[in-house]
Amino acid sequence: MEFYKPRKVASIENDDTKLTLLGKVIDAGEGYFIISDDTGKIRINSNFKVEKGDLIRVFCSKFDEEITADFIQNMNGLDLGLWKKAESLYLRLI
Repeated sequence: MEFYKPRKVASIENDDTKLTLLGKVIDAGEGYFIISDDTGKIRINSNFKVEKGDLIRVFCSKFDEEITADFIQNMNGLDLGLWKKAESLYLRLI
């Protein structure tokens, strides 16, 4: 069973097929949006409605160089500093 691997934009690997990204929406258009985290920005194909400035976690599928949103979790209001601490502990375990 494959699970979604937590990644930063800069750490996406060629063999990743399922991943999660957490970032701010910096642009959104018809059929896509762009998110930015502290390592870079990336375009994600999507039919989900997001607003510029939203903090979201995106569960994605990757085929070749194309990334598509499977579903989105709104993270507005998240204490990002606390999230980063918890994430660093989690990443040590996997």
